[in-house]
Amino acid sequence: MKKFLLFALLSFVIGAGNVQSQTATVTVANFEIINSGTQFRFDLYVLRTGSVSYNMGSSTFVLDYTNGTIANPVISNQSPRYSTGNYTGMDAITFFGQQVALQINYVSGPGVEVLADPGVTGYGERVATLTLDILQAVQSQVTWDESSSAIVTPTFLPIVTSTYNGNYNGTLPVELSSFNAVTANNSVTLKWSTSGERNNSGFEIERKNAGSADWSKVGFVNGAGNSTQNVDYSFKDIALNIGKYNYRLKQVDFNGNYEYFGLQNEVEIGVPQKFELSQNFPNPFNPSTKITFAIPADARVTLEIYDMSGRLVSRLLNNELKTANYYTVDFNASNLSSGMYFYSLRSGSFSDTKKMLLVK
Repeated sequence: MKKFLLFALLSFVIGAGNVQSQTATVTVANFEIINSGTQFRFDLYVLRTGSVSYNMGSSTFVLDYTNGTIANPVISNQSPRYSTGNYTGMDAITFFGQQVALQINYVSGPGVEVLADPGVTGYGERVATLTLDILQAVQSQVTWDESSSAIVTPTFLPIVTSTYNGNYNGTLPVELSSFNAVTANNSVTLKWSTSGERNNSGFEIERKNAGSADWSKVGFVNGAGNSTQNVDYSFKDIALNIGKYNYRLKQVDFNGNYEYFGLQNEVEIGVPQKFELSQNFPNPFNPSTKITFAIPADARVTLEIYDMSGRLVSRLLNNELKTANYYTVDFNASNLSSGMYFYSLRSGSFSDTKKMLLVK
């Protein structure tokens, strides 16, 4: 490749006095971390910015990256205009563990014109997509090597002067070594481990109903920042209804970059096996708390609050018909004074009472 560029540059010098230079913009964009943090992907675009048309010859685009962080480039989405007909398929290679090059291979004929249409992206025509394996979870830069990059026409003239845009400066991802879920009644405990972290602010926990496209944030767990050791994390999602759920982690860097890790299996909350009244949360509370209960079959339910003297102070449910499921009822005690209270659940022959403490 270097030999080819030297020849091209000599041709430029010979003809430079007689030929007007043409211009182009070459852009790399859409940087993504994919496949559970194992690969790094981006697109390369070319846009003619001069008024006079010219055709694409054997052209090379070279990017520098932080030594030893990525490798094994694979090309996809090759533009057929630059990989068929007058061209063979493109090549992508790495040099010295810190450069990656995309080569357009012109063979013969007139070649095809470099387009001046910016398109919907504003970058012009996508030439190809490059995907590389991530080797290290470290702060990494991907920048243009302009001296080694060139758009060359089939006849080496006119000279094409290119502007190179788009650099990546961010953290290649946290290395996630495990991610699983454990269910207990209507609660799900997520557990995950990392084997390396760099610049990790933390993890947003997102959940959606199976079959839905809408994710919602249900919590956040702080990250370790920088670590080369194994770090274990957990998060408990409580008071879920019967159903199937999907979970994913949104790992967020301190500089705002992020990536997703999805839990491979669905989590299912089944029908309760028995009547159960859970301890309110929070407890002690002021002034609001949540009362959770489970019923294994359709039934009428009464939920009441009593003070220390046995006086009824609130009836939250009054013989209401409920289907088999897990339920959470909010109780607001803003009109009550501090002290011990009792909440009682009754349904048919089932009855249970628990204490809770209001502290103002």
